[in-house]
Amino acid sequence: MDRYYWFIFAFISLFFNDMLKKAASVLLIVLLLSCKKNDGVISSLNVNLDVESVLSLVNKHRLAGATCGGDRFSATSALQWDGALAKAALSHSNDMQLNGYFSHTGRNGSDFSERVNDAGFEGSPVGENIASGYFSEADVIAAWVKSEGHCRNIMNGNASHIGVARSNKEALWTMVLGRKSE
Repeated sequence: MDRYYWFIFAFISLFFNDMLKKAASVLLIVLLLSCKKNDGVISSLNVNLDVESVLSLVNKHRLAGATCGGDRFSATSALQWDGALAKAALSHSNDMQLNGYFSHTGRNGSDFSERVNDAGFEGSPVGENIASGYFSEADVIAAWVKSEGHCRNIMNGNASHIGVARSNKEALWTMVLGRKSE
């Protein structure tokens, strides 16, 4: 009798094990098909800030139009996040922090265009903003939109993409804007 129960137990285990494997395979396929393609929002690169907050604040400003210095800028299109621009921004912020300087020119003499190209951005660099000493996304964006040159960069209608980062330590910020190749 013990062999009979063992046989039934083994048969049921194999049957359910096979069903579980099939169910897991179907579930995995459904999950993979339902996942959205990465539409530019980076997840593997820690830029030390809230990406959605930055996009919201910058795009709110762009969509409303702005006065930068004495010039009025009409509303322009929302920017999309770009991982390569964010990589260029993070690299520059961390370089400034590690080497104790604050400049648009890298310690190796690079300008933002070179850093954007080195990061693999497929398009044209449009502008760069840097800031120091701000501890929130809202504060640094507010400072940039109050500054004529930084505001002009944010409102530049040629830009289609953005990457922003804060240094790993301290509060050195870099925003890089670019236009993707079509």
